[in-house]
Amino acid sequence: MRRMDVIANNIANASTTAFKRERVVFQDYLFEMKGEGPKDLRQVQMVLDYGVVPDMKNGELNPTNNPLDVALDNEGFMVVENDQGERLYTRNGKFQVSVAGELVTQTGERILGTNDQPIRINPEDVNIVISDDGTIRSDLGEIGQIQMIQFDNYQGLERRGDSLYFTDRPERPTVGLRLIQGALEGSNVNPIQQVTNMISVLRSYQSMERSLNDYSEMRDGAVDRLSRVQA
Repeated sequence: MRRMDVIANNIANASTTAFKRERVVFQDYLFEMKGEGPKDLRQVQMVLDYGVVPDMKNGELNPTNNPLDVALDNEGFMVVENDQGERLYTRNGKFQVSVAGELVTQTGERILGTNDQPIRINPEDVNIVISDDGTIRSDLGEIGQIQMIQFDNYQGLERRGDSLYFTDRPERPTVGLRLIQGALEGSNVNPIQQVTNMISVLRSYQSMERSLNDYSEMRDGAVDRLSRVQA
């Protein structure tokens, strides 16, 4: 059921900008029940839902020719800040300038520069150019530099909606990460593959359900026969 939920969410976000498909990680858990019976009969094996891991493979690049649109090439994130001062991460590079003159996401989160401060763009700043290292320039000179980060491990990223993530994992300097101006990254979900995975999970679920029903009927039959013998 957990796998089915994740696959359904992947399919629902097949057209979401910069969405990363996810997969569930399971882990075997073996423990020994207390008692005096044979050890083999006291050992119980279970499967634990260990977590969800995003696939950081790049989505297709879609040119927009909008100078404030950027796409990340390679794994990593841009850093943003919400109204509560919370540090969040995004790959959705569809930016705009707010009424206050700050570079923000579509939902109003401020884009942070390398100095951990919002990036301000004045009305006089025209012909904006964003370099692959995130440096923003206009005809009046350098404006700031978009902060980009990477993680050693992307497991455990908490989704906050609107293509935003939160994590308390330590950041590290970027390696091989660059920005592409005038483009947006598409979702890396392959709908056909995800539908195929969904069918496979459904069949496995139905097979397990049939096995449990058969076991329940065998158990009920054994109890019925035992009661007749005792009578």
